[in-house]
Amino acid sequence: MAFISEPEGRICSWGIPLAEAYGVRLPWEYQGPVPDGMLLMDVDEGTYLVFEHGPFDFERENSLVEAKIEKAMAEFDYAASGYELDKTQGRVFYFYHDCQRFWKYVRPVKKV
Repeated sequence: MAFISEPEGRICSWGIPLAEAYGVRLPWEYQGPVPDGMLLMDVDEGTYLVFEHGPFDFERENSLVEAKIEKAMAEFDYAASGYELDKTQGRVFYFYHDCQRFWKYVRPVKKV
């Protein structure tokens, strides 16, 4: 899942316009079929910051893991890192949820 041009402080889409996408990564030269309701999109190369948690038990730990990652993102000191969120139109904020491997937010950043 990805958010395109995520608004500042966004948690849910309660009435805020947003492009939200569910999909998979494909090789750039992919020429195969595209299922109805899906679109192909080129994602520009860039620098990303990753907030990640390892494998977890979905039934017992899902909400705890989500809370941990949200807390880490909220408390992250971008100024100290020398980067800031890149909210340029078309930049993509990725979200991966695969409890057997990880929970991961991938956010585009740019050097300050």
